[in-house]
Amino acid sequence: MKYLRTYSSLNKSGLSMALSLVVMAVLSLLLAACGGEATPTVAVSSTRSAPVATKAGSGADPVTLTWSFWGDDTEVAINSRLRKQFEAEYPNIKINMLTETWPKYFDRLKTDWIGDKSPDVMFLDNIPTWAGQGYLEKIEPFVQRDKWDTSDFYPGLLSLFRFNKDLYGLPRDNDTKVIYVNLDMLKEAGVEVPQGGWTWQDLRQAALKLTKRGENGAVERYGFAFEPDTWWKLWVWQNGGELYNDFQAPSPPSKFLLNSPENAEAIQFFADLINVDKVTPRYEDMASGDAIATLFTSRKVAMAFGNHTNIATYGNVRGLRWDVVPLPAGKKRVNVLGGAGYVINKNAKHKDEAWTFIKWLTGPVGQAIFADTGVLVPSRKSVREDNIFLRQQPYNTQVFIQETQLGKPYPEFLLSRDVDTLMDEQIRPVWQGKARASEVLATLPALVEPIFEKGRKLQ
Repeated sequence: MKYLRTYSSLNKSGLSMALSLVVMAVLSLLLAACGGEATPTVAVSSTRSAPVATKAGSGADPVTLTWSFWGDDTEVAINSRLRKQFEAEYPNIKINMLTETWPKYFDRLKTDWIGDKSPDVMFLDNIPTWAGQGYLEKIEPFVQRDKWDTSDFYPGLLSLFRFNKDLYGLPRDNDTKVIYVNLDMLKEAGVEVPQGGWTWQDLRQAALKLTKRGENGAVERYGFAFEPDTWWKLWVWQNGGELYNDFQAPSPPSKFLLNSPENAEAIQFFADLINVDKVTPRYEDMASGDAIATLFTSRKVAMAFGNHTNIATYGNVRGLRWDVVPLPAGKKRVNVLGGAGYVINKNAKHKDEAWTFIKWLTGPVGQAIFADTGVLVPSRKSVREDNIFLRQQPYNTQVFIQETQLGKPYPEFLLSRDVDTLMDEQIRPVWQGKARASEVLATLPALVEPIFEKGRKLQ
């Protein structure tokens, strides 16, 4: 089945009524996912391709798969509806969901969800580390057996799911970053809606105007909020800096480059927004995407850094008038090319069924449902280019497409998560106003390079 297009374009193309019914069913499900509890009125099972043969398909009791992912209540609700649709199409496979918040998810994979309790299908990123430590099943044999076409995925995203040239998973999305703006607050402060090419200095000036203080000087509304941990790398790249020299994953880099003047300048600029200009909340109050979303929906922040998952959250807030604008530019414009996806646990008991589920989640119907609910920027070229996720959306959808084209692959290698965690911990005092970026970065090479060496020994 060709990847789904919008309903109107399907009718114009004169494709079969059966395929149109598939799209009608998907759209019905999307309406349910966006608010109501309505169920699809058109069955899609008659038009889907036949599933991989499984033991359950031979008449045995249904197979139960466990599916782990992180996310807020909105994403849990959407995934619940995806599960319902999948189980309707594949009645011999049942899905048990294991959910956790982002900060706790990876610890639970290593502690609570191990052995017999480990998930069959996992939502995961940083594939080289997990595959290198033996957690994941290769899916290349399934792809080749089923002659399943992976060419529709963006090559840069698909490459993130390889380890030693073997494919271990499929991408769900691209984690493109944007700035959400409260249109009423911008108008009140006399700030124009930012356009592509606006700069860090433009961001600072807008944040100063948008920050609102009471008579006692206490901040009643902040101009801007951003996630300091992890995503400080974007500001480094935008200022012309790099983290590492060129390397070939899964091998770790041979040289650490973060300790440089331009990198310290980038981190310090955004730290000063917190501690000098005081136009953003404290580090502790914006340490996660969920925390920033709460600040934005409660009208305590005028401009908020985030990704596409916020669309569904903000779209459900009555009276909140918002739009999306590009990231501000430093010395150049850069965004991130990367995202999470689905993998099979090496110890999964029902790998054929797990593969069937992953194919469905990352296939045309699964991606179309995800896209129209506003949770993600799809990993499939056809879904994005066919405007499924753009249709009837109340915001500047072109920003996500334009920013995705500026994407730089997120560096992942053996133990890269360990390096990321260490850097975040060491840089945290800068965000808290307790240290200067240049001082902290000078100490990092001696701490990071032993992790590189450990990663090399794991190959």
